[in-house]
Amino acid sequence: MASKYSGRYSIPSDEDYEPDSNNEVIKNYLAIKSKAIMDEIEQRELKRTELELMSFYGSDHQFNAEDVCNIHELWLGDVYPMAGKYRTVTMDKSGFLFAAPSQIEKLMSDLEKNYLKKYTPCHFSDAELAYALGVVHVELIIIHPFREGNGRAARLLSDLMAVQANMPPLNYLAIDQIENPEGFEQYIEAIHVGFKEKNYLPMQNIFSTLLQQSV
Repeated sequence: MASKYSGRYSIPSDEDYEPDSNNEVIKNYLAIKSKAIMDEIEQRELKRTELELMSFYGSDHQFNAEDVCNIHELWLGDVYPMAGKYRTVTMDKSGFLFAAPSQIEKLMSDLEKNYLKKYTPCHFSDAELAYALGVVHVELIIIHPFREGNGRAARLLSDLMAVQANMPPLNYLAIDQIENPEGFEQYIEAIHVGFKEKNYLPMQNIFSTLLQQSV
């Protein structure tokens, strides 16, 4: 099963960048240095994983922190040595600092205890379903446990929860950064509000839209 790192001061080789990749591509088994090529590979592997995951977890499965690692490893395990492992480097995005590496294991344990056990198996409907998806998504995103692919791994978990609720995997076009930049900005803002205020209503509203557009 997936293994985990504890905090370190230096960057281990499997979390560093591929040489001559202009610090754009994480060290990978394929020695790929082009971000465009790696993006294509990640997307291809994501589609494969989406299909495989549907047969992995039943409707009554209660998800845990190890499942989140295994989802990430199933997706990227043939690409990155760091797949399924908690990151050991500090990360931020757009001025938002994600959880410190030394805190990730505890925070993932808290995610399991406080949210995954409460909201999975996910047998909710309508507004309650959107709320459950929103809470779990926000809490996982602000931890950002992995070196790469956190948003997509979180969406895979959302898909699995939706399927448990007898819904199809979600259509994320409404928050796609390229296709719908305004929707993406609203999504980022919902993450910030969820983190700063523990107000999950904005993310609940986003998931309500995603659920409606996925039927």
